[in-house]
Amino acid sequence: MGEKRVGEDSGYIFAGPTVERKRKVVKPGVILIDNHKQGVIVTENSDSPWHKATYYAHGSILSDAEGKFIRQVAFCETIDPDGDVTWSILWEPSEGKASYHFIVGTGKWKGIAGEATITGVTSRADDHTTPSYKMSWEIDEKNDETIPPFSPKGPYTNHATSLSFHGPHVTENIKELANGLKLIINTQLGVLVGEDSTVSNVLNPRGYAASYDKGVTVWSGDKRLADVMLLEDTDPDGDMAWLVHVWWYARGRGLYKFVGGTGKWEGIRGEGTTLGQLMKRTDDYHLLRSEIHWRIDDIS
Repeated sequence: MGEKRVGEDSGYIFAGPTVERKRKVVKPGVILIDNHKQGVIVTENSDSPWHKATYYAHGSILSDAEGKFIRQVAFCETIDPDGDVTWSILWEPSEGKASYHFIVGTGKWKGIAGEATITGVTSRADDHTTPSYKMSWEIDEKNDETIPPFSPKGPYTNHATSLSFHGPHVTENIKELANGLKLIINTQLGVLVGEDSTVSNVLNPRGYAASYDKGVTVWSGDKRLADVMLLEDTDPDGDMAWLVHVWWYARGRGLYKFVGGTGKWEGIRGEGTTLGQLMKRTDDYHLLRSEIHWRIDDIS
C-alpha cells in the first residue's frame, strides 16, 4: 500500500465568462441553463493538486422564470503542469456555499479525495470572476476503488435496477497531453427505464427518466482507460437527480454515486454499479443495465 498523504490549500480560480450552450424549461417555473467555463487556478502551494492548473467546467444552472438562482452543478477538470488530472463535481445549492468534491485523479493525484469550498467571489468588468477557495485533500489508494464523497446519513432504504438506452459519445474537445494521456471531452444522451417490477418507475429516480451525460473519456495511446461523467437525469415531473459515473475498463464494473437532486429527489444519497450490456449492437448506441441503492436525507 502506498503512503497516505494529506494537504491543505487556498487560492483563487481566474475563471472566464459563463458561456451558455442552451437552455430549456425543465418544469413550469424552472429553467435549466447548460453552460461551460474555462480558466486557470492561482495558488502558492506547489504541493496542491490545483497548483498552476488549468480549469474547465461543464454544468447546469437552474433558475426560476424570473432568473433567480436555484442550483448549480458541474463536471470540473483541472490539469497540472505535469499533465496529471483531477476531476471534481461543483455543487452549489440555493442556500449555502459552493463546493468542489474530488472524484478521481491520475498520476500523482491517483486516489484523491477531499473538498474545496468557495469562500468568496470577486467580479470583474470583463465578465471574468475570481472565486477564492479553501481546500483540504488526501491521497489514499483506497479512494481509487470507490467514489469518495456524498455519503448518506444512514443505511440505504431503496433499491432498483434500470436499463439505459444511450446514444454515442459526442466529442466536444480533445486534449492530447505531453505525458501520453488523451482526454476526449464529450456528452451523451439517453433514456432510462426501471427493470425491477417491485419498484414503480415513478418511485425510481432512474425510471422513465431522460439522461444527459457530460464528462471525459481517458485514453493512453490506443488504450481506453476510463470514462468519468456527470449524469443528469430528469424524470417525467421535471424533478432531477445527478450522479457521478466512473468506469475504469480494466477493473470490470463501472461505479455510480448520487450527488443530489431536486423536488422528490432533494437530499438523495446512494450508489450503484453497471450490470453489463443487455445485448450488443452493430452501431454505436448502448443498451446498458445498472443497479442503484439510495435513500432520501433531510437536508434542512
